[in-house]
Amino acid sequence: MGFKIYLIAITNAANVNTTDIPNKIGFDNLQPANEISISEAQYENGISIGKYDDTIFIVSSELVFEFYHKNPSELEKKLTNEFPNSEIAILTLNQTTDFYGYNIITNGKRKRVRSGADTEIEIDFGEKLPEELDISKDPLFGLYLEELKEFQSSDKDFTKKQMKAEIEQEIGVRTFFKLTSRYFGKPIDENGTDYNEIKVTKFE
Repeated sequence: MGFKIYLIAITNAANVNTTDIPNKIGFDNLQPANEISISEAQYENGISIGKYDDTIFIVSSELVFEFYHKNPSELEKKLTNEFPNSEIAILTLNQTTDFYGYNIITNGKRKRVRSGADTEIEIDFGEKLPEELDISKDPLFGLYLEELKEFQSSDKDFTKKQMKAEIEQEIGVRTFFKLTSRYFGKPIDENGTDYNEIKVTKFE
């Protein structure tokens, strides 16, 4: 089935209560309900909110897609106004639909926005992040490229354009996992990540 991750991370938020977040993002009517793990929240409808150290996490399979437009949405503007001195990261992955996305906002400004699905890039804005640039140095990525080249040589219908699209998709997904280490100590697909320790509250 693969990962499904719909995550908004807001750093430098030590003095902010999670119960204040719905009001800050325009959902005044929401009230806290039950507590669940952050991984369980990925499969729930609605909004779940938690805090780990000085970082607030918002989980919503709907809200994350407000951050992958060419121009900032009203929700993105609200968050950047409320947290002007934070790094805000929108990290999205659905391995069932082959969608990946990340939007990194630092001190109120978009630094990097990239999303794609099924080998099609939907938005690609800003300079590449260190996590993206490091991928080419990864021996495992080198093995992936070798396997892809072998596949191309054995399948005449697999064009260079298709191969490039496959590589870009792979880079996007690998970058997503690398970015999660910024907020969870280690990537969420590795042992020892803090991701598995985090609890969030579902709001209804």
